[in-house]
Amino acid sequence: LSKVVFLKKSGKAQLVKVSTGISDDTYMEIKSGIQPGDEVISGSYSVISRKLKDGAKVTYDKEITK
Repeated sequence: LSKVVFLKKSGKAQLVKVSTGISDDTYMEIKSGIQPGDEVISGSYSVISRKLKDGAKVTYDKEITK
């Protein structure tokens, strides 16, 4: 089973494979596949897993990013 995350690159969602390490109910260690400074897209499970598509345009909610 592949592990993936979405990164924000040039205003679009980019699907990236990652290798993971230890995890619990809240957090998961990402060992490789992303770099410092990469913008990882987060959100509810249903939005990230079912609605967000590779290449989709993404914007920030300014209230959340403050």
